[in-house]
Amino acid sequence: MIDPTSNQMQVFATKPQDRPVMFVNCHRYYANARYPDDFDDPAYPVDVTGREAYHRYLKEAASRFVPRVGGRVLLAGPVEMVFIGEGGWDDVVIGWYPSKQDAMRVPGLPGYEEIAVHRTAGLESAQTMVLNLGDFPINLLT
Repeated sequence: MIDPTSNQMQVFATKPQDRPVMFVNCHRYYANARYPDDFDDPAYPVDVTGREAYHRYLKEAASRFVPRVGGRVLLAGPVEMVFIGEGGWDDVVIGWYPSKQDAMRVPGLPGYEEIAVHRTAGLESAQTMVLNLGDFPINLLT
């Protein structure tokens, strides 16, 4: 699964929407990207790894889309190992937004749908934790 379920979206909508928020994303990639059969863009060969496909998405999202809503990607990098708990994640991506409302505007921005194909082609599974920064008694980011 790489997208929230309808139940998860319903719960998300019940939480405070106007506070700064951070998304901690754990990603597992396909060994080989899985582009749709009708995908044809000479700038993006389809014979790449899932990580390479996702990083095409991440580069565009972090530079062209997330900043348009006031957010930023704080960190993106490989997981060396899971030290506590279970996993098998390849990368972690952490993004910050001024609010949940701002974060939810990103998928509706013009041009976003064109880059989302790389996300879908690369991601096998994901786990995303939402941190409402207004709830933190110690917030070192402000």
